[in-house]
Amino acid sequence: MDIFESINSAISSVFANKMRTFLTMIGIIIGVSSVMTIASLGKGFEETIVKQFDVLNSSAVQIMQSWSKDLTEKDKLYVTDVKNLRKHKDVKYASGYMTGQGSITLKNPEEEETVLMIASDPEFSFIEKSFFNMLYGRVFTEKENNINDRVVIIDENLALRIFGRKDALGEEVNLNINDKDYKFTIIGITKVPENSFLSSSIMIPLNTMMDVTNSKDLQLIYLELNDTGNLKMLQRELLRIIATAHDTNDDSYIAMANLEQINAIKQVISIFTLFVGFVAAISLIVGGIGVMNIMLVTVTERTKEIGIRKSLGATNRNIKLQFLIESIFICALGGIIGICIGVSVSSSIGYALKDFVKKSMGVDDFVVTVSVPVAIGSMMVSSVVGILFGVYPAGKAAKLDPIQALSHE
Repeated sequence: MDIFESINSAISSVFANKMRTFLTMIGIIIGVSSVMTIASLGKGFEETIVKQFDVLNSSAVQIMQSWSKDLTEKDKLYVTDVKNLRKHKDVKYASGYMTGQGSITLKNPEEEETVLMIASDPEFSFIEKSFFNMLYGRVFTEKENNINDRVVIIDENLALRIFGRKDALGEEVNLNINDKDYKFTIIGITKVPENSFLSSSIMIPLNTMMDVTNSKDLQLIYLELNDTGNLKMLQRELLRIIATAHDTNDDSYIAMANLEQINAIKQVISIFTLFVGFVAAISLIVGGIGVMNIMLVTVTERTKEIGIRKSLGATNRNIKLQFLIESIFICALGGIIGICIGVSVSSSIGYALKDFVKKSMGVDDFVVTVSVPVAIGSMMVSSVVGILFGVYPAGKAAKLDPIQALSHE
């Protein structure tokens, strides 16, 4: 009996009892489909989150005071620190950053809305372009920043609530800051994605913010680096520049890079997907035990057949190979069905989650990514399961004595 006869015999035996074969494969099908579904959804969420970060500058770094230390007044960040960092050869752009809260008068003069005020240097528009997705108008200039000019950039939705139209360039808005009213001229209207944290926010020059709030210390310093190849070393150099200027230790400040945040999130999602996938893969072991159990039953049922084949010249190897191929075929077929079900289920779940992802993350194009390596890996694992759990029943069949097997009832 050659290999092809063994394969043909094994396949015929598998399909001779279709229901039992299907019930045997269920554990394999569930295991493979679960792994495929989890891996596909995990990859889809990873790519979606990375897309969210892609609008940010991967070369950007934020420097701030350390949260874990009790810092004094002299440790606060100031405009002079921005100027010092700007001199570094690897710093492309540098900007101070402050936020505050104010209230803006709406179309009905008796109505006001609380808004987030974001203040920065003009260079910030080059560092984080997502903040300045201009629909109309422009970004404030260095001259406007230097003279504390009261100019403002608002989003399109806020413009609609104030003026009833989006194109409101040149209009004045009344902004109440610390119980004082100020008139600001609109020089830009931004297009902000739905559910973005930038909704109901306004942007003004940094020096203007300092003037109207009477505050000089910065919350953050934003930088764009020329090269992120030696990111860790460069971050230490930048922190040392600030620490030296304040006559304090480097650990009084921390540097956070967008690139590090992206990689950290990708790593967390990958680890979580791997862990959940591993738990789901346990069902493959359960399925393998089921395969071994049914193969032992098959050997018992076909004992007389084994005796006849041995009496006609079949070797132990032929018998072992036949039952081993049968076990592998059951698991491989279960793996193929599991992959198909996993792709279908993950695609269906992905489609169902589109609205949820759009509302929670503001992303329109959430797509489940079917991983070809995971599909191939799942197929290989299911085949290996067939080998591992088929060896014992196949070996037991091969060791049967032909005379005893022929006399078996």
